[in-house]
Amino acid sequence: MRSSRYAIFMYGGMLGVPLLMFITLVALYYASPYAFSVLPALLVIALAVYAVTGVKEIFVHGHYTNSGNWIVAGAETQSGKMPSGRHGERVEVVVNRFNSLSKKFDSITYKFRATKFTTVLDALLSIKSYQDNTLSMRYNCRMGVCGSCAMVVNGKPVLACETNLLGSASSNTVEVTPMLGHPLTKDIVPDLNDFFERHKSVDPTLYRKNAGEKYAQGKEFKQSKEELDKYLPYSYCIMCGLCLDACPVVNSNPNFIGPQALAQSYRYYKDSRDQKGKRRLFDMDSWDGAWGCEFAGACSKACPKGVDPASAIQMLKGSLMKSIAQESE
Repeated sequence: MRSSRYAIFMYGGMLGVPLLMFITLVALYYASPYAFSVLPALLVIALAVYAVTGVKEIFVHGHYTNSGNWIVAGAETQSGKMPSGRHGERVEVVVNRFNSLSKKFDSITYKFRATKFTTVLDALLSIKSYQDNTLSMRYNCRMGVCGSCAMVVNGKPVLACETNLLGSASSNTVEVTPMLGHPLTKDIVPDLNDFFERHKSVDPTLYRKNAGEKYAQGKEFKQSKEELDKYLPYSYCIMCGLCLDACPVVNSNPNFIGPQALAQSYRYYKDSRDQKGKRRLFDMDSWDGAWGCEFAGACSKACPKGVDPASAIQMLKGSLMKSIAQESE
């Protein structure tokens, strides 16, 4: 550990302050003459030393990392050198940052030490904290639930919080790029407004002919296990946007609604509680809807939650063909 000259004061404070507080309480209990004179003074001095040395260590001499090591955040990181530390494997993180002014990408390499538990998001947050505070990214839950940290790592659309850094490293180098299937705001931050509008366009809510049933129904809408199984696999979508980024059709035809919205349309169509029926099908009956899908399957491969949008779209097409055939009879 760095700054060993202060360690004795810090550890002394960590042990001494509670001990002095205990002695002071005991002295007060037995009405000792030292309880109101010597002991409070010693306690104040110990607290002051502990506070000053702690602040000096954190804000002057270095920064504390989650791995339990101290790294220098001054000249070393500013010059691009490896932050000091005894543990971890050296990894170069190459971040392709979108410049909103020039509309081009700036490729910047950061040097980082990683353990076997370090995720890509851990690395990016550490870089932002200790090397470059101008780096911008989206993240929230950090546990693979919210989908905010979706990005491209070594050419693969993934959630950064679920992607191991060393497992993704090729020759100790990891390349991070924003999702290119969405408009970009800054660095590796995508603009998902269009994505959410696509999702909203399929009316992703249960529709009841009697609207009051949704708010004043006296009993639940029961479903059998078979009815549940028809739509449940498609209800796990966390709206990360990775399927759109992976889809070759979305990247070549901006008007294509995309696999996420189509899968959600099928999810509500197969929900026995929904009464919108064939209207959901015919809303997707276009070349920018269900028929625009070329069944590449990249969307299903990219989904971090195992949702299979590609299969949902094919079954949506099948339901459309069946419905059209029935009407033509």
